[in-house]
Formats: sequence, structure tokens, C-alpha cells
Amino acid sequence: MSFYDGPNDPIRLSTYFGKKGKVFPAVTLIILAVFSPLAIKNFIIGEYPLATAISLFVLTFSADSYALLRGRKLPINEHIVASLAVLAVTLSLFTLGDGTIFWVFPVSIIMSFLFPIRTAIVFNLPLLLSATIYVLLNYQVADAMRLFFALLMTITVVNLLLRHIDSLHELLKEESSKDALTGALNRRQLNLFLKDALANKLHYHNDSTLIMIDVDHFKQINDLYGHAKGDEVLIRLASGINTQIRESDLLFRVGGEEFVILLPNTTVETAEKVAEKLRASIRTSSLIEDHPVTVSLGICATDNNLTQTKWMSCADKALYAAKQRGRDRACWYDLNRDRIEDVAA
Repeated sequence: MSFYDGPNDPIRLSTYFGKKGKVFPAVTLIILAVFSPLAIKNFIIGEYPLATAISLFVLTFSADSYALLRGRKLPINEHIVASLAVLAVTLSLFTLGDGTIFWVFPVSIIMSFLFPIRTAIVFNLPLLLSATIYVLLNYQVADAMRLFFALLMTITVVNLLLRHIDSLHELLKEESSKDALTGALNRRQLNLFLKDALANKLHYHNDSTLIMIDVDHFKQINDLYGHAKGDEVLIRLASGINTQIRESDLLFRVGGEEFVILLPNTTVETAEKVAEKLRASIRTSSLIEDHPVTVSLGICATDNNLTQTKWMSCADKALYAAKQRGRDRACWYDLNRDRIEDVAA
């Protein structure tokens, strides 16, 4: 369990660049190519504790990297991997001497880029302490202080930069997943959640239901009041819907004035009640003063033989039927009978 509250993945690079992209595997190969020969060399020269520490770091890091690349849970906690990295550098300092002091800086930076920020900071502190103690024991106090502040500055600057990268990453994720106007999730996100809902139905037999919503006569609103007022209606509509659905329900904007609600683990009977409640609430709300705004709704629940395309198509057919039958109403697509029924008001 990571105690970092930024990116959720315990290996930082796989969060940003993708477990199956080019960057994370390349970094993994570089680490293996650099540290594996060092482990072999130290076994040859008889530095067995150091060789063992480096070998364990390589093995544990390799095991976690392989698991991430395969989309599996980490077999070894990242704190253990970081601890082995610190141990290997500390042993190299106190066994091999001066020539290894330069390894402190790249290892510190590698840990900062590989691990979540808090994990990196926690394990950079003993690295800073051990390097300072080594220089203090073998050189003058002034040399130890220079190393201490140089390494401290390196750690600080790297982690400040990474915090900025984190904020940009989160902003990019939000902007790429949400509709800029209403804050609802976008169509790309809908496709991902539809896939999950259908898999949930197939494997666990849990129903999910779609409610497709379209604002009636929206072109007239734009023509009468202007596009700015039309945008305001959509913003207020999305906000109102979000206040009336559960936290587990998801609202998506899929077109100009068209929205979709995905209700996980919800039967069509429950979805009908939700749709009718939303329809009545929107009709009585004052989205535009002295101009009632209504919506039409189409409902369709999951089925074992559904594809994403067919599921959306059936909900869209139900929505079209609601508009054809007079608007300001909800219809649902009965997959078993292959027909569309009105939802009782």
C-alpha cells in the first residue's frame, strides 16, 4: 500500500507513460543493464553483502516491473524495493569507499522518478544521512556540509518539479475525460464504462441501465435566447441531474444537448423511476424564466448478448420514440420483446 496521495500507481513512471508504452519498459531495461553487472562484479571481488543487496534490488524491481507490464498487482511492496536501493548504496559507500559517492545522486533521482513522491522523500532521507556520515567520517566537516546541501538541493528541486508534473498530469486527465462546458464525463469515458458494465453483466449477472436524455426543442432555445443562454441551460441541467443521481451513477455528455446516465447495478424498473423523477423535476425547474424546459428520455438495460453499439442504439431508439410520442416523456426498450414501451408518469 502506497502512502502517496497523487497518482495511484505505486510505480510513478507507469502512471505517466503507461505500463505497456515505451518509456517504462526502457527505464526498466536501463536499470537492469546498469545494476546487474554491478552485482556480478561485487560477487567476483568478494563483496558478498553488497552484491546480495544489489541482486535483491534487481530481482525485486524486476518482479514488480514484470507484474506491472502484465497488468497484475505488485508482488513486492515498493517500500521494500526502495529500502534495498538505499541499503545497496550505503553498503557500497562503507565498503568500496570514495569512488561510489557519485552513485548517491543518480540513485536519489531514480527513486524520485520511479516511486510516489512521499515514498521517494522518505527513502531519500536515509540516503542523504548515510552519504553525509560517510564524508564526515572520512573528510572534513566542510566537505560533509557541501555534500549534504548539494544532495538536499537535488532532492528538493527534483521533487518540486515532480509535484508540478503531478498537478499537470491530474489536470490533463480531468480535461481529457470531461466535457469542458458542463463538467460531465465525455464520450470516450462512456465507451470505457459501457465496456465495464457489459463485462459485469456477462461475468457476474449484474444489471446496469442506460438513460439517454435529450433537451426538447433546444434549437428554439438557442434561436430565442441566444447560444450563451443555451449553454447556461446545459450547465444547469447537468448540475441538476448530478444532484439527483447516486454517487455511483455516471453522467456523460454525448452530443450538443444530449446526455447519457449510466446506472450501474440497476434494473430497468429502478431506472424507470429515476427517469420519471428526472423528467418531472426538469419540467418544473426554472432553467429559463417563463419558458419551461422539458426533456425526452430513452431507457435500456443490459443483456448478455449486447454490444456497446447495440446498447446505445436501443437507448437511442427509445429516446426517438419518446420524441415521436409527444416529447416530455420517457420510453424504455424491452430487449426480450424487441419493442418500446412508455414509462408510466
